[in-house]
Amino acid sequence: MADEAKVPSLRDRILAAKDIEEKLVAVPQWGCEILVRGLTGLQRAKLAKTAANRDGTIDLAKIQPRLIILTAYDPETLEPVFKDTDEPLLNEKSGAALQILVQAAMELSGLAPSAVDEAEKNSSAPSESITSS
Repeated sequence: MADEAKVPSLRDRILAAKDIEEKLVAVPQWGCEILVRGLTGLQRAKLAKTAANRDGTIDLAKIQPRLIILTAYDPETLEPVFKDTDEPLLNEKSGAALQILVQAAMELSGLAPSAVDEAEKNSSAPSESITSS
């Protein structure tokens, strides 16, 4: 009787799946394309914790640049484009350019725009919308 090839378990197939989506995004304001990758579960949890104020509201000045820092990659080198220390510098860049990347990152990470809209309504700091109208 020949040995049957062992079929991977469902667990093994899930853990081996390449499930982090990515896409190339044009940012005309910067004259380039950026590879945007979806967040991992751990990154998503840390982002939520980092962007929350003590009263539970979301600080949009933190969540937008953090989301971009975590998800923007150089399509040629596959290295992250930005560093953690770039957060204040990103907040000074074009809101339209940031919006393009934030929308792509949210889509790829399964973040519902309605959840961000709700967070924005509850935010203690006035800011621009990070979702499109």
